[in-house]
Amino acid sequence: MTEVHPASERSFTDLLAPLVQPAYRLACAMLHDAPAAEDVVQDASLIAWRKLSKLHDHSKLRAWFLGIVANECRNAKRRRWVSWVNLGLPSVLSVPSSEENSVKRADLRRALLQLGHDDRLVVVLYFYLDMPVADIALVVGASTDAARARLYRAIHRLRPGLAIEEALR
Repeated sequence: MTEVHPASERSFTDLLAPLVQPAYRLACAMLHDAPAAEDVVQDASLIAWRKLSKLHDHSKLRAWFLGIVANECRNAKRRRWVSWVNLGLPSVLSVPSSEENSVKRADLRRALLQLGHDDRLVVVLYFYLDMPVADIALVVGASTDAARARLYRAIHRLRPGLAIEEALR
């Protein structure tokens, strides 16, 4: 086992610190399960620590790390689905928090759950984390135009069950 130099551990912590909260918000929006979101962010942090040397442009750290979080969300949902299939248990979402009890938020949440992983990801990155489309493109591994088109299509998939104002908040 290699020993971690305290200075490099400290600098990694400093790099990642401002990204933990957006990563947690992304994971919560993707998984709708706070404890699972915490686990995903922790796992993503460990993966980022191991692969940091492969990141050549540190200006893209946010998009790179959120991409790892998104992939870990996909893996977590896949593992959960496999365990439900194996156990024969129905899919159960976590109980919404008190601030999510409004009808509009419940409708938006339900509409987001109807989207596929990739569509939900671009919507959450754009509207919840206020990421520019160019950064979203880096997270999803697509061109800026492709990310913009994916976001446009995802919004239109949300709209049938929502008023336009709800989809754009």
